[in-house]
Amino acid sequence: MNILVTLPEGELRENLLPPEQRQRLERLGDVTYNEHADQLTNEELADSLQDIDVCITGWGTTTLDETALARADDLSLVAHIGGSVAVVGSHALYDEGVTVCSANEVMSKYVAEGVLTYILSGLRDVPNLTAEMRAGAWPDKWDRTETLFDRTVGFVGLGDVGRTLLNLLDPFDVTALVYDPYVEESAVEGYDAHLKSLDTVLSESPIVSIHASLTSETHHLLDAERLDQLQEDALLVNAARGKIVDQSALVDELESGRIQAVLDVYNEEPLPSESPLRSLENVDLFPHVAGAPSRSRLAETVISEIERFVEREPLNHEIPRERFELMTDDYI
Repeated sequence: MNILVTLPEGELRENLLPPEQRQRLERLGDVTYNEHADQLTNEELADSLQDIDVCITGWGTTTLDETALARADDLSLVAHIGGSVAVVGSHALYDEGVTVCSANEVMSKYVAEGVLTYILSGLRDVPNLTAEMRAGAWPDKWDRTETLFDRTVGFVGLGDVGRTLLNLLDPFDVTALVYDPYVEESAVEGYDAHLKSLDTVLSESPIVSIHASLTSETHHLLDAERLDQLQEDALLVNAARGKIVDQSALVDELESGRIQAVLDVYNEEPLPSESPLRSLENVDLFPHVAGAPSRSRLAETVISEIERFVEREPLNHEIPRERFELMTDDYI
């Protein structure tokens, strides 16, 4: 079996594909690595995919479109070391009957853990209290912290992260209000969770967490009008994609002091040093790290999928076309 690893030579590949996983991979067949410092272009992919059975992709891999697939007659599996395959995949790829898998479900567990951390951090005012203590103060604590127990948490989108978060929230006895037009009530059975309109989720949830994919439909889904529906002192958590929220409108809301937020994603990353978000005390900022602990597990998951594929066993993390079409498109 011939395997192509599209990840360019350098730190990204070393982090995502550590030596022990490379050894596992090389036992499965002849492996060709992208030895350039940059991602392969469409034309370079077209040349590289000739006679390749399995293509391993990662963050930044060029879309496997008609041009890239022009000579990929033997390609049977695309295995993505990452979450969403919306940018890497294409309708042409699915039209060719290529199986696609990713580590999306594995990453979701760690992102959900991060979101829970962010919710608790926001409710407990952890960054500000820590900063004041380090500055020598003994802050007034009685009106600075809130609890998560017995609260209502709004979900904008559900997805794998949201489903995992529902499990993590279970010990807190929360009520979840979920907006997701693509799921049925059966998706939240077994939880104190209820499908609601977006307006209801925003207006009736003191804590709102975003889990939607970024698509043309969800771009700036939370605009100025929708943000205005949030309750006074609501906590907004976004570890999904920055562009789901109109960032300019969010800055206006935060500057008014009406709400607070915890953000892990932004319109532009890295977040510019001059961003007004950096100067606001009612927003906690993280550098897109909610899913970072999953890094060492991504390649392990994907290579296990390739092993199952070789043995003609059912895959655990296949991404069918209908799921691909709903995934985040990072280039919107």
